[in-house]
Amino acid sequence: MLDNYIAEVRKRCLEYKLDPNVIPAFTRLSNEELARIQGEYKERLHIIRLFMDKFLGKSKGIPILVAVTDDKGNIIEYMGDESLEDTVVNQIGLQKGVRFTEEQAGVNSILAALELEMPVQVIGDDHYYHFLHLTACYSVPLFLQEKVIGTISMMTFLHVANPMIMASLETVVDSIKRELDLREQNRYLDEMNQMILEQSKTGYIVLDESGNIVKVNPKAQAIMDEIPHQNYSSIRDMEQLGEVHERYEKNHEAIQDYEIILQNGTENRSCLVDFFPFQAGTLIQIRDITEYKMTEAYIQNAEKLSIIGHLAAGVAHEIKNPLTTLKGFIQLVQENRYSDTYPAIMLNEIERIDQITNEFLVLSRPTVQAKDWYDVRELVKEIGVLLSSFAISKNIEITHNFKDIEPIYCDANQLKQVFINLVKNSVEAVGHNGRLDITVESPNPESVLIRFMDDGDGFPKHILQRVGQPFLTTKEDGNGLGIMVCKRIVETIHNGEMIIYNKQGGGAIVDIILPQT
Repeated sequence: MLDNYIAEVRKRCLEYKLDPNVIPAFTRLSNEELARIQGEYKERLHIIRLFMDKFLGKSKGIPILVAVTDDKGNIIEYMGDESLEDTVVNQIGLQKGVRFTEEQAGVNSILAALELEMPVQVIGDDHYYHFLHLTACYSVPLFLQEKVIGTISMMTFLHVANPMIMASLETVVDSIKRELDLREQNRYLDEMNQMILEQSKTGYIVLDESGNIVKVNPKAQAIMDEIPHQNYSSIRDMEQLGEVHERYEKNHEAIQDYEIILQNGTENRSCLVDFFPFQAGTLIQIRDITEYKMTEAYIQNAEKLSIIGHLAAGVAHEIKNPLTTLKGFIQLVQENRYSDTYPAIMLNEIERIDQITNEFLVLSRPTVQAKDWYDVRELVKEIGVLLSSFAISKNIEITHNFKDIEPIYCDANQLKQVFINLVKNSVEAVGHNGRLDITVESPNPESVLIRFMDDGDGFPKHILQRVGQPFLTTKEDGNGLGIMVCKRIVETIHNGEMIIYNKQGGGAIVDIILPQT
């Protein structure tokens, strides 16, 4: 291939009427154009110099000149032996900015390497010009991401020409290529990571090993309007994140899904934060879940309203009984049939109405987490009227089986909502004169079990496999959000477990297992 190429170029040299005995005058780039190209190749030239300086340092005593060209054949750098500069380079005016063209240079290794995209050596009288017959030239194309971006060439005297020069040059250029490819890949990854950081919906803060803030992406700045790191030299200066970071450093473990409230102007933002080791420092992820929390509260309140609607008839019935009693006593008083026992009975009936309305109000209170130590048995008793209200219309018997347990740390109002929801579901699932058993016991010292067991038809198999997913329901007018809300209260807020299954012989069982603390 090379022989054919040289033969073709020699023919064209005759057509160009080049005189092999005359030293050609080369075209040179302007200083501005040369500076522009060198600027584009700045990083590449830096890498080439590092490798070639080592190579030339190990080749001391051998007259070698190294020239670097761009992909158009323009010399943008050269280095090497001064003897070649004095005897050859200066004679023909080879210098930075010289452009090699076939019309001027004739047969040369630089253009051959660019056109053939392969290592090329032109030795002695292979050159078209006679003044180059005492030299040997070697050129290797330099590839970056599979594209030729220039050449690295060597010139030496003919008497020291050796095939090992070409082999050594190819090895060095291959090393340069791999280094440039690696840097290009790293640059691409850096740009990609930067773009992801800039566009991400997750906030990111990067800390050095001393806890100083070195990087903050736009989302983190948006979540916390006080966070730009020019205002904070250290994460310790930030109250909420500083406390979590102190815990992270103390335990030497990654922190995930830690919920905190961050101040943003006049509003608070609910966020989940993660702390991970990153290089010598720490990477903090911040996810704003404020909208999610608002949606979750909306769904939970919507489920409350649904329960309230179903309770209305039962509560009305419960209130009507004491009202009837009060009405009767008032009529007796009007007829002057008064007894000293009447006030006490009337007060008892009024207290009963007050108890019923207080229980009813449990469902209308805003969902604000307020944990304390409670006896689960007492929580079930406190909503006894509401639970019995569900059962009135179908004459369903609700029984309690309470064993000795220790108080647990929980949110009483939210657990009451879970209990009411589960009783409501059971009552709707069983037939008239059915039965619902509520058991409270401690299966072990670390937990409490609350079991709801009815004698209905149980869950269809296709529902049981996906129970707890939103909008999955067997009711014609249901929305499938009730069990989802219950699971969230039990599993997310209380770190408990909610297990739903069918019992043999018919009926469904819902087990709620809550930790003591």
